[in-house]
Amino acid sequence: MEEIKITEEFLDNILTKTSRTLVGIVCKRFEILENKEDIKKSVKELIYENARNIKALIESYNSGVKFVTPKDKE
Repeated sequence: MEEIKITEEFLDNILTKTSRTLVGIVCKRFEILENKEDIKKSVKELIYENARNIKALIESYNSGVKFVTPKDKE
């Protein structure tokens, strides 16, 4: 398994943003669905889907574009 290095700031940002988004989506499910079993299934799938998205974001963070500044010509 490849080692992934991320900053604490990146991890905090991604978890904060994705958790806020997930809370909003889950609350919407409670508004539009009435059957408790449907709500349970929907929320469970949303949590798994969100976890997969977080993993993909973290993995893509390390393979992003790296910018280098050119050396000045002497």
